[in-house]
Amino acid sequence: MSSPPSPPPVFTPTASSQRLDALDVLRGFALVGICIVNVEYFNRPVVDSGSGMQAGLEGLDWLTAFVVNYFFTGKFWTIFSLLFGMGFALMLERARAAGRPFLPAYLRRIGALAVFGLLHHVFLWSGDILLSYAVGAIVLMLTLFARARILFLALLACMGLSALFDLPFLAHLAMPIGFAAFIGLYLRPRPGHSLFPLALLVPGGLMLLSALIMGATGKTEGVDVVTVVGALLVILALLARRYSEPESARPLRAGIVIFVLSFGLIAAEGGVRYFAPHSGALSAATATSDEDVEASDAESRRLRHRERVRRSAEERKVLTTGSHADAVAMRTRHLGERMRDEMGFGVVLVGVFLIGVWFVRSSVIAHAGAHLPMLRRLALAGIVGGVLAGLASGLIATGRPSGIDDQGYDFAHGLLMLGSLPASLGYLAAVLLMLHSRGPLARVRLLAPFGRMALTNYLVQSLVFASLFYGHGLGLWGMGRAAQVGVALALCALQVAFSHWWLACFRYGPVEWVWRALTYLKRP
Repeated sequence: MSSPPSPPPVFTPTASSQRLDALDVLRGFALVGICIVNVEYFNRPVVDSGSGMQAGLEGLDWLTAFVVNYFFTGKFWTIFSLLFGMGFALMLERARAAGRPFLPAYLRRIGALAVFGLLHHVFLWSGDILLSYAVGAIVLMLTLFARARILFLALLACMGLSALFDLPFLAHLAMPIGFAAFIGLYLRPRPGHSLFPLALLVPGGLMLLSALIMGATGKTEGVDVVTVVGALLVILALLARRYSEPESARPLRAGIVIFVLSFGLIAAEGGVRYFAPHSGALSAATATSDEDVEASDAESRRLRHRERVRRSAEERKVLTTGSHADAVAMRTRHLGERMRDEMGFGVVLVGVFLIGVWFVRSSVIAHAGAHLPMLRRLALAGIVGGVLAGLASGLIATGRPSGIDDQGYDFAHGLLMLGSLPASLGYLAAVLLMLHSRGPLARVRLLAPFGRMALTNYLVQSLVFASLFYGHGLGLWGMGRAAQVGVALALCALQVAFSHWWLACFRYGPVEWVWRALTYLKRP
């Protein structure tokens, strides 16, 4: 047997023969779902995303909105994020195997993705997720590669400078830096990870103690939320101490905890307001202070509601009657607020990325045929459990009401999003099982070229939808939900056919070609 070829002299793009076809199929599958979800927000203000089903729908439009909301929403961006984490892990493993530096090429890759995201946001659609992935990837690299000591010093610097010079951007930047340092403790080999349970236990214990003191002194406002959060932190600390080994499973466990904690807190806070809007009786001694807190909370929700209504009306007016220049100006004005929000969403994405990293390191993707029993269990439990959690949330609320009172919607939305992770993992497992079947389901492989050109096809979808629905295009804004999904499916079918033709003539999609050139600083 001849010896294997030596690694290339430079860190180069993956050859076609080395690609994992399963990843391309999964990208194509995810992109179909993303297209079906996104088309709604070319007919509805993007600021309304996360608000559930629109009120007033009937018949087929209502049924379509219901299916999309409970079988698609939150699931397919999660799958795409899992795949992003898998791509990160594959690129890292290739660099290590070749003995080449990883960070310079990957930083260029993320920088190029951020530029694509900024251009997409400003010129086409403010619902872009490429910028979110770029921010999340930077936080992921800080989590995996930066020294915890340096990160903690950076955290203190951000907090101190923000307080001294009133720099809100630094205050927002402190959250992902602190998160990266915190999760990095758990992912590190000994002795670093042993500090992680303590870092959870101390604030969790202090919160429980605070809740006990609040209850004893009659200050009942907010005690439920403090108790729930404190209990969650203590439980996580005990679990982290008990399940710290094997080290290879830490990315999976950390990712699940980050996702569950992020949306679990939303569900917990919304559940407290839904089930106990005025928890506890106010004593005469504490009535004034508690009423002040309640009034402050109500005023905060009132301001957020007013801003959401204003933004929604502005988007609707500009995108239905304004010019393309008006739309660009509006999206540019909103960019600062968008970047602030990315700091929080980037934390959620890192959790999903870490789960994707585990899928690659555990060889589940590269050798899926050896894990078919596990994939069958994951498909069944994930899809059934995840979708049922979403459907259960629909019994509470299917959409955000028009007034200030959310009427349980935040609780319902938290449950829906909690179910999106197991459902996404179930969908992913189901597609892998289809690829390893011998029947007609194996034809899902036809999505591979579509997924191989995912970046090009994603941007083209936005270009087509903006041209169809916006006022500076054909002005079809407000098309019925069933017709919207029909348009999305037709566009995906055309793109699948076009991707097959293009890749029969060329090696890369057009945007992928540019992306690779910027990543590796050479002509692909």
